[in-house]
Amino acid sequence: MPQRKASTSFEVYKQGGTTREIRMLVDFVLLVRGFRSKVDEELRKIGQSTARMETLAAILNMQGDKSQSDVARRLRIEGATVTRMIDILSKEGLVERAPDPRDRRVNLLSLTPAGVDTTERIFTIYDRVRGHLLEGMSDEQIDEITAVLETMIGRLDLPFADDVASEPAPQLSDAVARNELG
Repeated sequence: MPQRKASTSFEVYKQGGTTREIRMLVDFVLLVRGFRSKVDEELRKIGQSTARMETLAAILNMQGDKSQSDVARRLRIEGATVTRMIDILSKEGLVERAPDPRDRRVNLLSLTPAGVDTTERIFTIYDRVRGHLLEGMSDEQIDEITAVLETMIGRLDLPFADDVASEPAPQLSDAVARNELG
């Protein structure tokens, strides 16, 4: 009996179906979006946002000297995005930039006392939302989910076993490429 070719995610989804892997990752994305949205909603009440929270928290939590590029790497965002946020937080007196004595092109970041106070207020709200989300979960459940997520996060930076990007892109017919079809 010939072996049946497994359907791709696209083919399954196109037919209105799903797989447990698709469902899990869609649920994960919905959870992260929903959590971030709820935290943002609550932080807006004090003039803050999750983007500001993440930047302030990274600066607070990172040990030793921290540059804008270090913060960007930690948050997995572009350096220019961090620069814009640091500009804003600096103008508000929440973050200080100081030249790196080893490299004048680099600025080292730290929170001002006002930045520490603001971050503490942010975390009070964050803790309330987080507590609501995790209510009733055991330490064992949280540890198990954390282990799975850490494994997945670690895989993000690994190369693909079968690099799809190296495959040639499907070619359009000459008529389609010349836009001759009605």
